[in-house]
Amino acid sequence: MNSAKPLMDEAPCGREEGPASAMSRKASILLYEPNQTILRMMTFNLEMEGFVVFEADEPAAVVHQIAAQDLDLVLLNWTEPGDTCIELCRTVRRADGVRYLPIIVVSAVREERERLGAYDAGADDIVMKPFSLPELLARIRAILRRTAPAISGRVIRIAGVEMDIDNGLVKRDGIEVRLSLIEFKILRYLMENAGKVRSREQIRNAVWGRDSQIEIRAIDVRITRLRRRLNVEGRSDVIRTVRSVGYALGDQQLRRRTELRLDGVEG
Repeated sequence: MNSAKPLMDEAPCGREEGPASAMSRKASILLYEPNQTILRMMTFNLEMEGFVVFEADEPAAVVHQIAAQDLDLVLLNWTEPGDTCIELCRTVRRADGVRYLPIIVVSAVREERERLGAYDAGADDIVMKPFSLPELLARIRAILRRTAPAISGRVIRIAGVEMDIDNGLVKRDGIEVRLSLIEFKILRYLMENAGKVRSREQIRNAVWGRDSQIEIRAIDVRITRLRRRLNVEGRSDVIRTVRSVGYALGDQQLRRRTELRLDGVEG
């Protein structure tokens, strides 16, 4: 007996249905720290600031977490001279199927040559020890404002699509688009991960929840409807299909190019 839930139509998305609260979004940080005491302390402080933290205490765990988790930023602790941090930066940059992940290195290494090597390997910022927690948090948030716009504001504008999260409104090139609540959730998830390919399972987990019995085919049906609504007056398709993988909104470099301020206005 098939226990999967059937497809159901929802009322158009609007303020009274609370789409903003239906899908809260927190930045996910991968923290690499070999020292367990420091790892726990850093995790505690980051979680107190509202971040979701995934831990790694060895390079192999970094590789595993990058493949397994949906991350927004990587924070690497570089305690001793050597190539470990540089190799980890390269590992992040070479990861298959992963959107551009910003890397912040917390470094005790004073040698300029080695620090420049970390930048060349892909680090976006280096915070020198000793440092204050407020400074580190400020640098994390500054990078996330550029690379994860959905975390920084309540209005997202990407590829001609504008989403007002608080009011449940969507526009395509200035034309209002009416979506069901589920369509709104799917679009928001794709916009929050602009340029990154999301599998059908990931979309299902984000929109319906990990315990959902909604059939995978429902994702394709919803995407088809969402495309039809977004492609108003013959406009081009902003959602692309990656065969045998899933869907993405915009091209793969979009997250790097899109910079939004706190109010969601393009910078």
